[in-house]
Amino acid sequence: MKRIRYFDLLRCISFCFIIFYHMISQLYFSGLFTLDKVLPFYENDNMNIAMLGVAVFFILSGAGLAYSTGENFDIRRFYKKRFIRILIPFYITYISYFIYKAGTTGSFTSFFPPETSAWKIIFTFFGMDEWISQHGIHTFSLGIGEWFLGALIILYLLFPLLRFLMKKNPCLFFIGSTCIYLLLLFYYPFHTPVHVNLLIKGYDFVLGMLLGYTNHKFRPQWAFLSVPLVIFFFVSPFRLGIHYELKVEILAVAFCISISYLEPILQKKELKLMDLLSRYSYEIFLVHHIIIYILTPASIPYLHGSWSVSILFAVELVFIAFFSFILKWISGRCIAFLSRRTVT
Repeated sequence: MKRIRYFDLLRCISFCFIIFYHMISQLYFSGLFTLDKVLPFYENDNMNIAMLGVAVFFILSGAGLAYSTGENFDIRRFYKKRFIRILIPFYITYISYFIYKAGTTGSFTSFFPPETSAWKIIFTFFGMDEWISQHGIHTFSLGIGEWFLGALIILYLLFPLLRFLMKKNPCLFFIGSTCIYLLLLFYYPFHTPVHVNLLIKGYDFVLGMLLGYTNHKFRPQWAFLSVPLVIFFFVSPFRLGIHYELKVEILAVAFCISISYLEPILQKKELKLMDLLSRYSYEIFLVHHIIIYILTPASIPYLHGSWSVSILFAVELVFIAFFSFILKWISGRCIAFLSRRTVT
């Protein structure tokens, strides 16, 4: 199966957006800069690079699954392969960070809400603890994988059903999904933030599935709409008067379409760095938060001006790369061991 290179590029860009957002915002949460100083780096009235990065990642997740499964779909193999590759790195990261926090605090429980019941460890077992905690339920979350890991896991569970509906009638599947999305957006009955709602983010996933299943290429004429839209959202001096989540959706779709036109160039180039980042993207996603949360507060006494902040960011990137490599290596050994045990 031919590899779609612009998917890799989008994956790299989306994680760069998310990591940069967390680096910048942590400067504010650590008391180093006021909000008005850091906000212009990642947000304006029409867009937020972190929300854009998350939306693009959900689209890519759906597109990648729909494209890779094609006509040969074994539901048992799908669940086994996906959840081993998702949960093993999550467990390793969680246990490692738990040991670190227990060692630095001298307690095994002080960093969890005191009223958390023991049975709620099941949410951590399934990698959904942080997403569940967004709904006002106390869990044993350490923030690993953030809220969207849990949302993605649920969408992976639903993927065989969604795939069946998509293949049955792609047009009706799209129209039905869009109607549900718009109804929820404008008549939102839940208390949780809109951007973490499973049905809202599931629409990104569905759009990605349709992209991967039908055609991952776009007509050249679409560039005359998508590229100006992206530029408008990034630099427009006035606020677009529609729902913010809808602005994120429009920008994410336009961004994916715009990047897709680079596919002929990407196919001709040997871009080892892009391939490497794409291959390690999940591990980077799991460890980057931890590195930033630990190093930024610890660096406060040494930060004096923009140069020192730049050095901090560089150091954090080095640590993220190192621990992502270690996590990938350990996870690979564990997955290989489990695969051998299953075969025998």
